[in-house]
Amino acid sequence: MSKAALSIFVYSFYLFLMGLGMIIIPNILLGLFGFEPTHEVWIRMLGVFTFTTGIYYFQSSRNEQNAFFKATVIGRIFFFLATLALVFILNQSKMLILIASADLLGATWTGLALRTQKSN
Repeated sequence: MSKAALSIFVYSFYLFLMGLGMIIIPNILLGLFGFEPTHEVWIRMLGVFTFTTGIYYFQSSRNEQNAFFKATVIGRIFFFLATLALVFILNQSKMLILIASADLLGATWTGLALRTQKSN
């Protein structure tokens, strides 16, 4: 498994855990990040989406799909920047930056691994 694939593989487990957390124990997870509990279905639907996205990451890592790896770098950086905009323009909880930082760190790891892979 290449270093880029490994970064995607590891990130898939982050998505699986976050997704399961939002599906099974959403209010505990929300509380850890300082958010109010909810009884609406949206958090569980977001969990299903997050877990499903983890499946894509997991399978692409096992199949060395570099085009997908490159796309995730762009997408995860966009997610981080959009989260910053929501926090500062809409005056939302700064805890969202902590959540989005996992995406930025993962994107950085994958991007550096892809760059190293090219130079070899």
